[in-house]
Amino acid sequence: MSLSETGPSRRKTFLFNAIKSLLAGGLIFWLIYSGGIRLEYLKVSLARIPMLLAACLVIAFGMGLAAVRYVELLKGAGLRISFGDSFSVSAIMYFFTQCVMGSASGDVARYIYTTRITGQGARVGAAIIVDRIIGIMGLFLLGGLGMAVNWTLVEHSPELRIIAVPALGILCLIWLSVLLGFLALVRGRKFGFLAGLIFPVWAWLLCVSRAGFLGGEVGPVVLSATLVSLAAPLLAPEFLETGYIFRNFFKGSKLGEKIGEVVSALLLYRNSAGTVFKIVVLTAVQHLSFVLAIYALSRIQNLPLLPNFNEVFFAAPLSFLAGVIPAPAAGLGVNEAAFETLLYLGSCGSVTAGASIFLMYRIWTTLFSLSGLYFIMRSKK
Repeated sequence: MSLSETGPSRRKTFLFNAIKSLLAGGLIFWLIYSGGIRLEYLKVSLARIPMLLAACLVIAFGMGLAAVRYVELLKGAGLRISFGDSFSVSAIMYFFTQCVMGSASGDVARYIYTTRITGQGARVGAAIIVDRIIGIMGLFLLGGLGMAVNWTLVEHSPELRIIAVPALGILCLIWLSVLLGFLALVRGRKFGFLAGLIFPVWAWLLCVSRAGFLGGEVGPVVLSATLVSLAAPLLAPEFLETGYIFRNFFKGSKLGEKIGEVVSALLLYRNSAGTVFKIVVLTAVQHLSFVLAIYALSRIQNLPLLPNFNEVFFAAPLSFLAGVIPAPAAGLGVNEAAFETLLYLGSCGSVTAGASIFLMYRIWTTLFSLSGLYFIMRSKK
């Protein structure tokens, strides 16, 4: 991560932020107009206050894990930071992510405040890049797992049967390509390729052992994705500064700089397998805690029909992924619309207030993120 670039002009930045704001406002208006968001859905009776407190504790636990994960991330990059400093930096990150519109972001804020503490901007940037990669790949894996665990929901929904096949193929291709590319960078091209051969075998067994929709339609797409992903360990080393692809296509360009940052960040963790494993586990627990919090919040709302856990587990990870799209205030409107649609499809059209559920979750995460203001005001600079 580098802060040396001046960035786009103020006019372009203003235009970009205006478009994002219009997108968020349009989606929220549509959700209110369609009935997905209603004030009465957000009401909580006194009898359900204990469940609300439990959901808030789960959210606080998940957000608190970010501090623990960040300590491990920096440790893998050869940096040491106290848990107290990590907690304050993570709180500031959440504040910028949830509450600040425009070009400011949680990662930039986290970079600035951590660099002040450590004085090692390059290593801090590498840690944040790896954190972003692991977080997104965790959501990809959790999204695929949500489909697999709740496969009956997919099979019973004509719309999901159409969406599931390409979605699983894309999720599988991206996840395996990143994994095998990383293995090739840290352990060598041969190791990454041989490790990747396991996945086409599993996909082939799925094709021959299962009949119907799973073996006949999903299996071949997943098999194709696993075969294509075998190109990743062969090509990944070529994106190093000494590689053919980098030297001939990206050297000296802005895209090349970004590629160099990502590759350098991954290489920094080549001898930290144990640390990376801890980060992966902490990330998985954090994602699952947020899914559980959304389910708990759905049980206390005044909804026409409450979703079950399988339906929430199916819709939530993919909705989080939708928020990766740049938008104001952590995907405002985008997450709600995605959760509304996916929950409706996953429940075969029976649950129609998914946007209100996710909005309730957003309200509480935003309230918790306001704690970052305290640490910002405590800063001496």
